[in-house]
Amino acid sequence: MKQKLILILMLLASSYAYSQITISAARTLGAGATVTIRGIVTNGGELGGIRYLQDTTAGIAAYSSSLANVNRGDSIELTGTLKDYNQLLEMDPVSSFTVLSTGNALPNPEVIVPDSLNENREGELVRINGATFTTNPGGTFSSNTSYNFTANGQTSSIYVRSNHPLIGTIIPMGMVDLIGITSQYSYTSPTSGYQLLCRDTNDIIMNNSITFTSPLDVSNINQTGLTISWTTNVSGTSELMYGDTPSLGNTASASGNSTSHSVSITGLTASELTYVKAFSVDGTDTAFSTIKTTITQSASTGNVITYFNTPVDNSVSTGTDAVYLQNAIDDTLIAYINRAKSSIDFTMYNFTESGISSVSSALNAAYNRGVTVRMIFDGSANNTGVQNVVAGVKKVGSPTGAAYGIMHNKFIVIDAYDTDPNVPLVWTGSTNLTDGQINTDPNSVVIIQDKSLAIAYTLEFNEMFGSATAIPDMNNIKFGPDKMDNTPHKFIIGGKDVECYFSPSDGTNDKILSVINSADDNIDIATMLITRSDIAYALQDAVNNNSVDLKVLVNNESGCSSTVWAILKALIGDDLVEDNIGTGIMHHKFMIADEGTTSNPTLLVGSHNWSNAANNKNDENTLIFYDNAELTNVYYQFFKYRFDQNYIGIAEVGFANKVALYPNPSKGQFTIEINAEHADYYQINIYDLSGKIVMTENQSSNAGSNNLTIDASNLAKGTYVLQMINKSGKRFVNTLVIY
Repeated sequence: MKQKLILILMLLASSYAYSQITISAARTLGAGATVTIRGIVTNGGELGGIRYLQDTTAGIAAYSSSLANVNRGDSIELTGTLKDYNQLLEMDPVSSFTVLSTGNALPNPEVIVPDSLNENREGELVRINGATFTTNPGGTFSSNTSYNFTANGQTSSIYVRSNHPLIGTIIPMGMVDLIGITSQYSYTSPTSGYQLLCRDTNDIIMNNSITFTSPLDVSNINQTGLTISWTTNVSGTSELMYGDTPSLGNTASASGNSTSHSVSITGLTASELTYVKAFSVDGTDTAFSTIKTTITQSASTGNVITYFNTPVDNSVSTGTDAVYLQNAIDDTLIAYINRAKSSIDFTMYNFTESGISSVSSALNAAYNRGVTVRMIFDGSANNTGVQNVVAGVKKVGSPTGAAYGIMHNKFIVIDAYDTDPNVPLVWTGSTNLTDGQINTDPNSVVIIQDKSLAIAYTLEFNEMFGSATAIPDMNNIKFGPDKMDNTPHKFIIGGKDVECYFSPSDGTNDKILSVINSADDNIDIATMLITRSDIAYALQDAVNNNSVDLKVLVNNESGCSSTVWAILKALIGDDLVEDNIGTGIMHHKFMIADEGTTSNPTLLVGSHNWSNAANNKNDENTLIFYDNAELTNVYYQFFKYRFDQNYIGIAEVGFANKVALYPNPSKGQFTIEINAEHADYYQINIYDLSGKIVMTENQSSNAGSNNLTIDASNLAKGTYVLQMINKSGKRFVNTLVIY
């Protein structure tokens, strides 16, 4: 009897592939079942290739490229196989579908509370009323990011994917109602990872008639004041509350009745923290911003010093030579620590002293002479250097739970509040304190003498330390997704605009995209990894739409996601270069845009890897220097050397077969014989064995056989590398010997 029952159930299950059943019935069959269902589609392409559909019994997801032209309100019938994708039950593959009708009314969203985002409502359209965003309210939505909100005393999140209509719009600062589709994404637990998928701005319903349509912006920063600006959806009168603490206390009015609002604050002093909160009024309705932290310009020198631990190419210097500090970055840091007068706030992802000078001894000496030393380290890293620091120095390790990433900062703030504005400084960059990071892995440090910036970094340190004193408050420490956007972002340093962002609270990935999107002429990138596809697509747009010359140096192909590598390889070919020099890790995280031009040369640099983890979980820091020809050129000197060194030895098959070089060896007179398929031109570079370009010239050829002559007789006797690149980027590389 039992065997007969099993057979009957199997026959019934197989018949579902041919008989349409309710979505609820299909969900009970689970992964592996082949079913036919009908429903109303509740989303379109704004969520990518997935479509959610719903009938009167339940909702479900279907994933297939064949559904690309299916829209909201379509009634469809689908046949396909159910599968679990990171706990989300979806139909994949879809073997067939039929659009039965279009323009149908969508199901009415069921009103629920956040805790009801669960399996019972997976795939269904729902509404949560009275929600308040806790992730970066007043900022802007970015791609591939979750945003927490609270409602009814409960917490959940919405998720914004790449190319979503919400990207770039303001994250509400007041109470809203949210409409969206219940979805799930969890690698491990079938009862976690539930999230709301809003489809566009219409799914965020404002409870006020007047609302903010832009974040508060800071401009006209000087030593005695600054200006705060914002916009609203309708005209209104506005005021700004401000003060030197979050309690505010002062009020200034904006002029007129408009959708654009601006208030200037005067009477401040250099490096004065000022907290601001704006509100705009339309009749009896008022919209309030969150509190934003600002700071005035410092009276500091604004000097910026950069050191590289691998060779640079000073031949492309425009005045300030990049400094190659071989095996000595640790000693340089010790020299700065030894000069500290009152305070050292020290964060380091990885701090081990085997093979480097004893930074811990310098910290101990500073503590013993009365300097307040505080330390933050990554709780999961092997930080033996931290253990060498005396017990009197209080230390906080980052949490290691699943909700957190890594404490990946490497910044040190010295004497932030010294009365002499020419004393405070910030040490940051990509370099950890280990033997490999100091002596082998390509890295840089950047040291900024600016009191306002030092105060901003101190605020970030205090948030992770849980205290502004020498003793941490372990009940108040905040790392990763617990942190708030509560530091100043805009500065005037050395007369130039500089921005500072901390991850994951400040939307750093958007700033990376902004620099890419603003480039007019060229972008050079040296970064350990790129896994975010939105960065690759932004680079693709920069090249295809703006004719930007792009070169990218990454540690290796495995540091990129398959999507990123495919996009960039197809886009720039051999100008996507893997770092293969030596045995170290190419650990930089910087981008230079419009170097060598007058079009706002920009440097983005810091500890932030170009990944989801860095943007959404890790503790990171990023600086952006605008209109800074000197600093971008300094970083270009490193980039040029390293890129060219990796470029040498790449020869295009086919192109190389059509080229001959003779005589070789010679006294410096060489002939390059080219059998060219069409007229072409070439950049010819000759490198010495250190990788420095010692000769360069341009030549052209006609279709057919050509002999190009190279006169290198002015070079010293020795071995060189000749590299010839044609206009399509193909190259020929060969060794030259001059005797």
